[in-house]
Amino acid sequence: MNIHSNRRHYVTLTLVIMALAVVIATYLLVQPGLLGEIMLIIIKILAGMVALWTYSLIFYYMFLSIFGYKKATRNYQIHEPKLKFLILIPSHNEENVIGATIQHLHGVDYPKDLYQVVVVSDQSSDATTKIAEAEGAEVIDTSLNKHPRIGIGKPAGLQYALDDYDYKKYDYVLVIDADNFVDNNIFTELNSQLLEHHFDAVQTYLDSKNTDKFQPLGYAASYWTMNRMFQLSKYRLHLPNSIGGTGFVVSTEWLANNGGFRSHSLTEDLEMEIRIVESGGMVGWNHFTRIYDEKPESLGQSLIQRYRWSRGHWYVAFHNFSKLLIDFFKTGKLRFLDQLNYLFSMRLNVQVNVAVALVINGLIMMSVYKNNAIGIMFFKWAKVYVVPLTILNFFVVIYGFIPMIYGIMVDGHLGILKTIKAVFALMWFSLTYFISQMAGLFTFYDQTTWSHTKHVKNTINNKH
Repeated sequence: MNIHSNRRHYVTLTLVIMALAVVIATYLLVQPGLLGEIMLIIIKILAGMVALWTYSLIFYYMFLSIFGYKKATRNYQIHEPKLKFLILIPSHNEENVIGATIQHLHGVDYPKDLYQVVVVSDQSSDATTKIAEAEGAEVIDTSLNKHPRIGIGKPAGLQYALDDYDYKKYDYVLVIDADNFVDNNIFTELNSQLLEHHFDAVQTYLDSKNTDKFQPLGYAASYWTMNRMFQLSKYRLHLPNSIGGTGFVVSTEWLANNGGFRSHSLTEDLEMEIRIVESGGMVGWNHFTRIYDEKPESLGQSLIQRYRWSRGHWYVAFHNFSKLLIDFFKTGKLRFLDQLNYLFSMRLNVQVNVAVALVINGLIMMSVYKNNAIGIMFFKWAKVYVVPLTILNFFVVIYGFIPMIYGIMVDGHLGILKTIKAVFALMWFSLTYFISQMAGLFTFYDQTTWSHTKHVKNTINNKH
């Protein structure tokens, strides 16, 4: 039985145990005397703990957002070029976009002898390899099978490249997707920042290549909000930043000492972020150079992409919970608690699942045990987890629009009417993300199926 089959059985067993726990708890609740009262107290305590956890997450991110309103300024001076960068472009059947991406990179404002473009043609069956070579990039073709393949998808291709290429002669590796464009100042900014501040990795400002359609506009709005209110805030507070999958640099020294790009999950970016933090390293943020990533324009493609992200996120969260918690108690460093908060930030799933469990219990109480009082009580509790009926919840909901609107207007450079459209796009993006997150929660054991996103855009379209 392989490890993924074991995970599947583990999840199934967990769900069965949870169902049995609900049945047993419901039975005990209707027992007369002390037993029923104790069970009711236990349920209240558990529900209260979930509520405390969700509110803690809410107020933590509200606290972080406070540090995003101030104007972004560099905490470093611009320096002469010194650091050497290796650009790795993992590519699987990207003949539509790889040529334009390489041409764009050749125009970066940095000495040509200090950076190298390498395309990792990962089992491509189209003209990706041929086009990349014609555009003057070095190409590593994984179909030659010169090295054993470790993992699946993008991280497997990246690890193959490290095994095949003399990457240690560079200071940092920049990973970008095959469809990405970058600002011309990307290496000027990173070189200057990294000469003054030591980071094992730095995430650059992730932006969208196509924002003219409603679906990708939701992606962009989420980036503009999170980049300012989450990433920039954490950078100012000296907390580890998040790696976004593309547009990040990682130290070749860290790669050599920590197993390279080896990954067990479908979200190699999140997994690397946690690995860096657990190894005592630090992930930084650069707000002054952007990378532009093509996003799906149809809801179907978007859900498939975010389903993979969600499965990987839950996997990394569950597999790193105990270690991060132990590290926090051992050291008292907030960086470990911060990473735990981020790993389990998909609180809406928990709230809805708790609410559903309460409703089911309420229905059982009223229909099977004819106990309307407890049934109605469960219904009231369920409302608390879903509908903002309290003054506190109302304040939280209203405040949530403030950083959202501010981030969209300031970082997205939008006017009032376009900001309103972007807000609705972000709300739609968040609502549909919930579907992927719920599906990912119950299938996170499957980290073997990589979904490839097709790319076709060769220009940046910012007509919102």
